[in-house]
Amino acid sequence: MSEVLQPKRPVRKHVRVEMSGKVFVHNAEQIFIAPLANISRGGIFIGKLVSLAVGETVKVVVKTSELARPIQATGVIVRVETEDRMGSAVHFDWIDPEAVEQLAL
Repeated sequence: MSEVLQPKRPVRKHVRVEMSGKVFVHNAEQIFIAPLANISRGGIFIGKLVSLAVGETVKVVVKTSELARPIQATGVIVRVETEDRMGSAVHFDWIDPEAVEQLAL
């Protein structure tokens, strides 16, 4: 009897941390304010934000009492979830170097 191998989930490059706070998201036309779900050095998951398209470039500012100062970054929407856990995943292509120090995970 042969064993069926299941594909393994890719190992995350950066540790994600769940935090509460607000994310200000700016695309070419609008600004959105949505709840922070989790963040890492490589990206962020923004709760309840489902109105942006995969591939769209955004600027984000993350404000939370759990960090000394707001985090500024730019990135691309890589996933939009519209069921169960609603929100958008952003992969950072630039993050403020001082912010990276705050996220020393």
